Amino acid sequence: MTEAAEAAGATASGARDEVGGGASEEAPPPSAPRQLLLLGSVRLALGFAGLAAAAAIGDSFGTALAEAAVGAGLTIFALVSPGSRRRPAQLRPPAAAPAHAAQSSWRFLAAAMFPSTYGVTLLTGIALAFNHDLAAFLAGVMLGMGATALAYALPRLKVRL
Repeated sequence: MTEAAEAAGATASGARDEVGGGASEEAPPPSAPRQLLLLGSVRLALGFAGLAAAAAIGDSFGTALAEAAVGAGLTIFALVSPGSRRRPAQLRPPAAAPAHAAQSSWRFLAAAMFPSTYGVTLLTGIALAFNHDLAAFLAGVMLGMGATALAYALPRLKVRL
């Protein structure tokens, strides 16, 4: 796993893992915020698509929007709240291999979206067939994941003018 993928995977939820009781002091590589920006954008697009589909199937756009807001709010709260940020030693990824500067954005995106983005998207699609309220809630979960990734990436993005 490259350093960028490790940093993005650890921070895709918008929080950093704690190692030894304190926050990790290693700064992510310069490309990590850009990769998180891409990941957050894809998650937001999937969330809005799920919300639009749930609203089209359901009775009211306002109801679907309220359900999505609840899903997004709970997800953002769960991702940014302190506590349970420690990873057990056996689940920590192995030491990072040397970073590949030419890592494809698509390859990073495919790895970073597993399993959370794929899973929530799949569950949203299944819920569209059976329960549009649940589908709207799950679309909100995806919107919350995307918003949290963007909130983490934007302040760390160094733009050169």
